[in-house]
Amino acid sequence: MKRLIFVLSIVFLVFGYLNLYAQDAGGKKIVPKAKETKVEQPETKADVKQEAPSKVKSGKPLKGRVVSLSKLILDGKGEVSKDEAMSEADAGKPIVFLVGEGKKAKIYFVFNEDGSFAGKKLAKFAANKFVGIVGKTKVVNGINIIIAEMIESMD
Repeated sequence: MKRLIFVLSIVFLVFGYLNLYAQDAGGKKIVPKAKETKVEQPETKADVKQEAPSKVKSGKPLKGRVVSLSKLILDGKGEVSKDEAMSEADAGKPIVFLVGEGKKAKIYFVFNEDGSFAGKKLAKFAANKFVGIVGKTKVVNGINIIIAEMIESMD
């Protein structure tokens, strides 16, 4: 009885081993994964991001106005006071940047350089007639986005 159990366990181990390392008929080879090793290279001047002084502008600002997205959809204007914009931003409603007028107007969602949404920062400028944003613009899945470096009043 012990001998039978021993022989069966050896047979199962052999089948398990063969099935584990068997190759497909399609010719795919099983290759063990290589271990990842990190090689640290010394930093060069190009790798080190140098901070620019805070008053240096890196391009022409995009000029527009701060609006509430929900009000813009409902009444077509989106105008809000600073207090309304701050309360909407605190409630999680999007405060966006509107550039242009009429049919050529574009809505931009504004993000900080760290990737966080800049609705609360933008809401502070809701009382201004015009606001300028310096940064990079992108279109992601049909949505206009600004990665803001600087937001300032243009009144």
